Amino acid sequence: MFKRYLLLPILIGVLTGISAVLFVHAIELITRYVLELAVGYVQPLPAGEGTRENFTFYPERPYLLPLTVALGGLISGLLTYLLSPESAGVGTDSAIRAYHSKDKLSIKSSIVKLITSAITIGTGGTSGREGPIALIGAGIGSTVGELFRLDRRERRTALAVGLGAGIAAIFKAPLAGAIISAEVFFKRDFEIEALIPGFIASVTSYSVFGMFFGFQPIFSAEIPKLLNLQPASLLAYAGLGLLCALVVRVFTFLFFKVQEEFKKPRVPQYIKPALGGFLAGLVGAFIPISIGNGYGWLQLIMDGKLTDLGFIVLGAVAVMLGVSFTLGSGGSGGVFGPSVMIGGLVGAAYSMTLNQHHSLSLHVPSFTIVGMVSLFAGAAKAPLSTLILIAEMTGGYELLVPAMVSVSISYFLSGKRSVFPSQVDTRLDSPAHMEEWGLMILEKLKVKDYMGEPITVRPYDSVEEAYRLMMDNLIGGLPVVNGGKLVGIITKSDVMAVPPHERKDRKVHEVMSTDLLTVTPETTLAEAFRLMTSKGVGRLPVVDKKGSRRLVGIIARTDIGRAIREFSA
Repeated sequence: MFKRYLLLPILIGVLTGISAVLFVHAIELITRYVLELAVGYVQPLPAGEGTRENFTFYPERPYLLPLTVALGGLISGLLTYLLSPESAGVGTDSAIRAYHSKDKLSIKSSIVKLITSAITIGTGGTSGREGPIALIGAGIGSTVGELFRLDRRERRTALAVGLGAGIAAIFKAPLAGAIISAEVFFKRDFEIEALIPGFIASVTSYSVFGMFFGFQPIFSAEIPKLLNLQPASLLAYAGLGLLCALVVRVFTFLFFKVQEEFKKPRVPQYIKPALGGFLAGLVGAFIPISIGNGYGWLQLIMDGKLTDLGFIVLGAVAVMLGVSFTLGSGGSGGVFGPSVMIGGLVGAAYSMTLNQHHSLSLHVPSFTIVGMVSLFAGAAKAPLSTLILIAEMTGGYELLVPAMVSVSISYFLSGKRSVFPSQVDTRLDSPAHMEEWGLMILEKLKVKDYMGEPITVRPYDSVEEAYRLMMDNLIGGLPVVNGGKLVGIITKSDVMAVPPHERKDRKVHEVMSTDLLTVTPETTLAEAFRLMTSKGVGRLPVVDKKGSRRLVGIIARTDIGRAIREFSA
């Protein structure tokens, strides 16, 4: 008990806090030599990082920015490709994926993530610090669990605790960090086992980080008491939640669309972050809000020093584009910070617009802060931790009620899609938790009672038609049927291997796989689940009997999760 709830969380917290200090120092060092000296751009800082007046509104040499970000992308791409492929892209999502898949994160992946993310942000790429430190902390937690020979369940908890400790340190938000360590892995569930050790680790990492960078909140804003609790203000906050939900849908569509384009095998994998960096640098050259970590711009809005509505709106669009190019191309970083940035800019623009065109007196700093957490809550499907974050960001609880209104609306109306695709709905849907619910339950249930109606294609349909069906139905593969018989499987990766301009002319039978894995209606769900996990697939065709090719259904991992929920209710 002592080891689990005190010794290990403190150790994870100390190591994560030290890593956060090194990470920030690395970003500052690279920023000084690349952005400040080479590009001539001195970014504004938020109050908690030492607000400065001598920032530059636009870079002195903006034409260099696409080159510096591209170079940063190339270096981070090469390091990731050669040393730690699992640390590419969004840090938090990598940690979530490792949690559910029982993969081990190593200290090596944490060190590579620290270096590559510092290079990405320091050279001007649009990225957040929170995602990388989340993966770094998760890697530390996983490694500590290995060193102390914890069992699989305890190692998973240690990974979650490290993730939250990283967020707690870098955002100076120990309570929110602890809660996010229990919340971020699921869209509609909670990892309660991580909560208590998460408190200890997050407070520890926050304390270590604060010894070097101070304990004041990142942002400073004077929030008038009671002003935001008026009925008209609460109605306006409800409107902000609705707007944030809409922006979340646009943002996630754009982010994953760009990511999908960069996944196509046109150039070597390590070159893609350089191409994405070049595009992100072009955006930043015109709209500097999207350069690096832009929290200082939000502080300027809260201080009343930035009131140009058009510039703020363009800033929100620029951050969406910049982070999509930077991370969608495989660059190293995090989407937490950019999501907060987009939300803050949306909240500021929304309140300014209402004030200008409807003669209202909405408090712009309050709407900026609530916008930050509302958009992230919808994008990351983490409403509780973001509500706690509102108090730790401002040093008070004046915005808690309006944030509850806006966050709830954004969370429920932003759709099922998350910026962290590795999230699952509940613990019942997580492979890591399946053993806890007991395969004995699945041994009693048959595929025939939970299989669904298959969506199929024919061998001579075009690859384009197969791809459209996958996108319309949000599935990763389709059975190929000819004359009522199963002849193959075509997956999204098969489609991606075909250049877009050839998909209308290429036929399904040319790219499908004929190495078939099937089950029958009498197969137990336990056997189907074992087959899915051992082969790394999410759905299996169901044929009428063993050795047959007559397709009668499809069984997916989500169907198995539904079966357990119904049986356990």
